[in-house]
Amino acid sequence: MALSWILIRTYTAEHPAQPECVLSAVNHRILAETHTDQFVTVFYGMLDPPTGALVYCNAGHCPPYLIRAQGDRAIQALRRTGMALGAAEDVRWGQESVQIAPGGVLILYTDGVTEARNAQGAFLGKERLLESVRAALGCSAQGIQDALLADIREFVNDAPQSDDIALAVIVRGSSVAIPTPPPA
Repeated sequence: MALSWILIRTYTAEHPAQPECVLSAVNHRILAETHTDQFVTVFYGMLDPPTGALVYCNAGHCPPYLIRAQGDRAIQALRRTGMALGAAEDVRWGQESVQIAPGGVLILYTDGVTEARNAQGAFLGKERLLESVRAALGCSAQGIQDALLADIREFVNDAPQSDDIALAVIVRGSSVAIPTPPPA
């Protein structure tokens, strides 16, 4: 993970505004340097805060959710545009773009969120995550994040977890909630 983070930051400087080129360069270096069967999923996006334009590549990561600010508050999954990094050579990633309108909400999370388990072994799942998001709409980014983490804590209670639980929330026109794990 640390190597991936360093490589992404390095290649971002070389390929500004080109997330697909960044992922391609990172993939090449991971395969050349690690010689393992491990891979890493990445959602790499570049947000222009004044306009709300988000250009992204999703390399096998959980699809972030964009909740529209107007009308029915439709939810759009920002689906994969290619496979995980380190999985194969000569892979290409599609580049997509979306517009986050004022009041729009973007939820980014790790698979540890939807795969969080309770004492009975049930997963939190995508539907419960989205229900929690809908219930918190209208709050600040920090308020939405706090509500989601509280719901996750309530669901898992004292059950041990096998993966990290991390999420970030962006509300256009509001502050950004910095990713934080729930208290142990």
